[in-house]
Amino acid sequence: MKDFLNSVRMPYQDAIVFATRLYDFHIEQSMKDLKNKDFHLKQAHRMKDWITDMKEFIVSNESFREHEA
Repeated sequence: MKDFLNSVRMPYQDAIVFATRLYDFHIEQSMKDLKNKDFHLKQAHRMKDWITDMKEFIVSNESFREHEA
């Protein structure tokens, strides 16, 4: 597991932690707030997509920087 101590990952650490908490919140709410279950699942899906996009972006930039060095 990589840490956030490199120059590519560090700027995104807080945002990714926040998005992960939002994802967890919406999953939890989808089980508690059945009236709005679809809404919460949709929001959780959006957070997961964003987190996945960020991971791909970070890995791509790390690879680019490794090739520059």
